[in-house]
Amino acid sequence: MRKDVRRPGVWERAVLLLFPARCLWCGRAVGPGDFRCMGCGPVPAAPKPRLFQLEKGGRFLEVRAPALYQGGYRRTMHRYKFMGEKGLSGQLGRFTAGAAGPWADLDGVAYVPLSKRGRRARGYDQGRLLAKSVARALGLPLLGVLEKSRENQCQHGLGRAARMENVKGAYRAGPGAEGKALLLVDDIVTTGATLCQCAKALYDAGARQVYGLCAASAEKKEG
Repeated sequence: MRKDVRRPGVWERAVLLLFPARCLWCGRAVGPGDFRCMGCGPVPAAPKPRLFQLEKGGRFLEVRAPALYQGGYRRTMHRYKFMGEKGLSGQLGRFTAGAAGPWADLDGVAYVPLSKRGRRARGYDQGRLLAKSVARALGLPLLGVLEKSRENQCQHGLGRAARMENVKGAYRAGPGAEGKALLLVDDIVTTGATLCQCAKALYDAGARQVYGLCAASAEKKEG
């Protein structure tokens, strides 16, 4: 059976009384469990799922996200990822978890990890925090089965072909993935290069099925 997204628990609601949730588009205070304020209107429909081919003639990776990486939501994601606002992970994770509804019989949540150098520079691993919140919302275990096996150039500013080459062989998965249907979480999907490399690593480690879930979906033109 598929996992339904649970509402914030008693402890989480208590925390929200001290630190109110904010509209993910404009930053105004919203009620517990809400993601968008009345001034911004209803939450927009989620973008269409994206499908990426992992290997010629082989598997595909379906990736879903609850919102497009644009406007006020883009600014929120930028604050979370680059400006140290890691407290957004709880609300973003619950929002992101809602896009996982169609997938059933999941065994756990994996995530795209930062390298040790990346964690030191940023002070936190935004992908892990997001995945932890997603896992909590779905009632699934968080599995640290992926690791960054080598450093690579920042993906920003690269076209799809360059991104694919840049992350080739940059991730590996441990035996904890074997036989499992996994939800692979990352913050933003652009060309899908990083998610595809991580999915390949999970399949190589024996994963039964891998689905991609991101907080935001961005389109990137070839260049």
